[in-house]
Amino acid sequence: MQHSYKVDQIKEKPGTNPKFAAWLKKASGRDPGICKGGENSMVFMEANLLPIISSFLFGGALIRCFEVCPLWFVVYYKTLDQIFAKIDQGFKTYYGHSLHLEYARTDWSPVHVAEAGIRIDRILIARVTNLHVNRCTKVSYSFGYKDGSASGEPFYKEPYECAFKFDTLAKGRARSFWIHKDICRFHGDETRVAATQNITPVCVNDRIEIAVNLFNAMGLVDVHQVRWHPLEVFPLQERECPIEQELFDWYDLDSFQSQSVERLQIPDFFSPQLVHSSTEYAGIDVAVSRTRLYAETQGIVPQADRILGSRFEVLPSGSPIILPLKRVGLQHDRFTKIQLRQGDHIRLYISQGGKMT
Repeated sequence: MQHSYKVDQIKEKPGTNPKFAAWLKKASGRDPGICKGGENSMVFMEANLLPIISSFLFGGALIRCFEVCPLWFVVYYKTLDQIFAKIDQGFKTYYGHSLHLEYARTDWSPVHVAEAGIRIDRILIARVTNLHVNRCTKVSYSFGYKDGSASGEPFYKEPYECAFKFDTLAKGRARSFWIHKDICRFHGDETRVAATQNITPVCVNDRIEIAVNLFNAMGLVDVHQVRWHPLEVFPLQERECPIEQELFDWYDLDSFQSQSVERLQIPDFFSPQLVHSSTEYAGIDVAVSRTRLYAETQGIVPQADRILGSRFEVLPSGSPIILPLKRVGLQHDRFTKIQLRQGDHIRLYISQGGKMT
């Protein structure tokens, strides 16, 4: 990609389309307003070619194009905005009355598997209005993967479905949610990232992030098959960590330590941003602690990344925050920063112990 491409030196070969070659030569003589990079960019920055090239390279190869130079980054990034405009417009059409789309961006992140992978998402950032206060809202869409068949025609599989849920609270209300950190010996989770509540509580005027996944290990999503579904609204319910259903009797540290072989401690690791309120213990083979924390001091929580595997930040009580939503059914989705407001409460569960397998 760093070489100089001179269209004048292109010689027509047998079977070459003369019309296409002439069009390429004509394109090289143009001076698009945004194309000022020199010889190696004229043909490949042609406006009509950019969507074709982007679709062909979509994935890790396209990300490498972003790294060539600032010009390529801007041009290809704007091309993705044009390709994904259908997704943005569909979101406005279905949810604009309750979720005001402020902006959208294309994001990519590594996939931590045996072989290095990448995922690409269209991130929609929307402001939550007061239309469905004290209700649970579901946003969903269907999609299909695009694959090349032997005939060269696209082959479409049966569509998949993806959904996000969140609870809408009144503006300025203190939020409460749970986090579960599993460090059991038999668990084997090498990422050691704590699971957070799947249905996120948000307040009116907060921003939510909805990630429309477009590229992953299964392949490339066909943008034309992405179809938003009508908004669904449900009654608000109490959100309880699933581990609560297995435990009943909770004890303080001294009472529980006498009947447990695990070395237990009170997880007061996050002050002064997250202040410890209380800790209780339960369980037999696996010891589980339940800690109540509340956000008090503004700033980054220094130990959160090391202990919980996620970055936490406490913002002023009256400040709107950005809340990434997780797809329904997943413990982990995107690894992003978690924002809190002063006064928010956290129920932190830590599971430890168990036998080695």
